[in-house]
Amino acid sequence: MFVLPVKEYKIRMKKIIAFRFSAMGDVSLTVPVIKGVLEENPYLEITFVTREFFAPFFHSIPRLNLVFPDFKGRHKGIFGLFRLYRDLQKSGPFESVVDLHGVIRTKILSYLFKISGIPGFSIDKGRKEKRFLIKSRYIRALKHTTVRYLETFAAAGFKGQVGKAPFIKVAEKSLVNAYRFLEKVHPTSDRIRIALAPFATHQPKIWGIQNFRELITLINADYEVDFFLFGGGKEEINLLKEFQSYSPNIYLTAGEMELSEELALMSTLDLMISMDSSNMHLASLSGIPTVSIWGGTHPAFGFSALGQPTEYHLQTPASSLKCRPCSVFGNKPCMYTIPRCMEMVNPQEVFDKLVKFKLLRIRSKRVN
Repeated sequence: MFVLPVKEYKIRMKKIIAFRFSAMGDVSLTVPVIKGVLEENPYLEITFVTREFFAPFFHSIPRLNLVFPDFKGRHKGIFGLFRLYRDLQKSGPFESVVDLHGVIRTKILSYLFKISGIPGFSIDKGRKEKRFLIKSRYIRALKHTTVRYLETFAAAGFKGQVGKAPFIKVAEKSLVNAYRFLEKVHPTSDRIRIALAPFATHQPKIWGIQNFRELITLINADYEVDFFLFGGGKEEINLLKEFQSYSPNIYLTAGEMELSEELALMSTLDLMISMDSSNMHLASLSGIPTVSIWGGTHPAFGFSALGQPTEYHLQTPASSLKCRPCSVFGNKPCMYTIPRCMEMVNPQEVFDKLVKFKLLRIRSKRVN
């Protein structure tokens, strides 16, 4: 019997490089996209350039290499960007550059790769569409940021799709530490565990501590609950420490845990109540119900909590207030001392919605 020899073909891995340096929420939204693109392209390897602080978001994603630029040292300034380009070349050769940020730094880096023969593809942020919505007050849902990321990868020849949460996988050690924290806080596992993230980067996106206190009072009256405070930055943490003293069942995580441990803890909770903030995105990516309260910004701009029902986005209707939404990111100063759009969302209304959505049901016993 004559047998033809079987030729062995070695499939060459394709390598691309992608950029997204900030902000936390925007970087976190690259996670489901990168996972989806890698899943649909089994012979693709992505080098992702971002800040080291965000590394826990990408734990255990196969064929993903993380590179952390040093913008305060080696990669500072225009000459630093050229050094970063030279450093990144060592990880190549790359088939293409995917710019998910679209800022001066990433445009310069993309250009340097382009003149060396590597094509670049940059995100379309839809700035004109967003400006039109603000100016006209004609509210319609624009593309979600994850869709814009996917389109940028597709332009480079690598299609993908976003699956279902959870998207963030935490390290085993972080999960163990999170459970130890829960055991120390309250060993009973049948209490409802609610995360609270009362702050955001800009004032028009903040509901206010007093409103959260009133909401906690309403919830405490009928339910056995443990509340966990999330936030970041020295000023926020000091305010959260004061807030913690309002009720004995409020526990501070901000400043007490590493980011990876906060993510692990978040994944074990039953509900997140937040502003339009990075914690909103992290909670939804962790696969827990996420109720967000919106003021100066609007979920229609493409930054809504991924995969959450639209009714979980609580807000004053834009038709009820001529100045809302006032900006895409909430960075425009409000004409009122206390943003009217936030003032019009009252704690009783939020509580009633939580009950209506059946998000305050008593949990069955579960093993931690």
